[in-house]
Amino acid sequence: ASFAWTCSISNAFVPNHYPVSTKCPHQNRKFRTECHGIPRVIIGAVSLFGLTSSVKVVNQMDIAVVERFGRFKTCLEPGLHFIIPMVDRVRIRLTQREQVFDIPPQKCITQDNAPLEADAVVYWRIIKPEQAFYSVVNLELAIQNLVLTQLRSEIGKLSLDETFSAREQINAVLLKDLDVSTKAWGVKITRVEVRDIIPNTEIMKAMEMQMAAERTKRAVIIKSEGERSRAINEAEGEAQSRLIDVKAEAEAIRRQAEAEAAKLELEAQGVAKSIAAIEEVLGNSEEAARFQLAREYIEAQRALAISKNAKVLLSSDSSKDILSKAMGLYEITTQK
Repeated sequence: ASFAWTCSISNAFVPNHYPVSTKCPHQNRKFRTECHGIPRVIIGAVSLFGLTSSVKVVNQMDIAVVERFGRFKTCLEPGLHFIIPMVDRVRIRLTQREQVFDIPPQKCITQDNAPLEADAVVYWRIIKPEQAFYSVVNLELAIQNLVLTQLRSEIGKLSLDETFSAREQINAVLLKDLDVSTKAWGVKITRVEVRDIIPNTEIMKAMEMQMAAERTKRAVIIKSEGERSRAINEAEGEAQSRLIDVKAEAEAIRRQAEAEAAKLELEAQGVAKSIAAIEEVLGNSEEAARFQLAREYIEAQRALAISKNAKVLLSSDSSKDILSKAMGLYEITTQK
């Protein structure tokens, strides 16, 4: 009955110059076949469209948000899924991989009112896709503005010198604050890195001058310390040299004294032996001593006479007496 109704409708729209013949059953059969084929094509096309619309494939690390009649229904995990055509639709596909967001340089003011520019890099990933899509209109813009606000706030708590040495502290504080703030958006902030902190031109020039002054100061200090060390080393070396010289001189004097003592001792021993020999010849120790004394006197006079220096010799009766006695003793010894 439905096919007949379809054919009757088709007959109503057939042009007049293609009239339907009631006398030729072959032509009527062909027309009926064509009328029956049109709904099949339509049904097949609709079925194919419904089949392709119901099959959804989600890639690895991706997730699809599905709505039913405009309301959130479910999230499709990676794999093959079937949905109801014309009822369910995939609203958006999101990735759960870690993403990198580059924060452009922004002007900031430090605690000591020093202007500078700072930028950062944020690493984040989506944990709950439905919150990331429905909680905020533009997720990346929201994260960017939040990072900029927190970055300015943290730099404003530090002085200019502290901003260069407290990057790890700034990164830790930003990560903690951003992770708490973005939790309602279904986002996990994994890492925040402050990349560049660039002061303005005037501050850079002042810092360069300060650094040059510090280098000059360190150079002067190092030079003075080197000179002081050199002076100390030279003084210690000179003192040690003098001490060595004094020790050497003392050792030389000691050795010379020992030599003189040994010489005197040997001379005394020789004199003693000589006196003993003279005493043995003369038989009188007093006369032997006088003989030895006269001998030494003659040797001394002889040394004075041989020396080239000008000298004045004073002779006395006592010396003549000693000389005559010495000659007498010599004659006595030669006679014996």
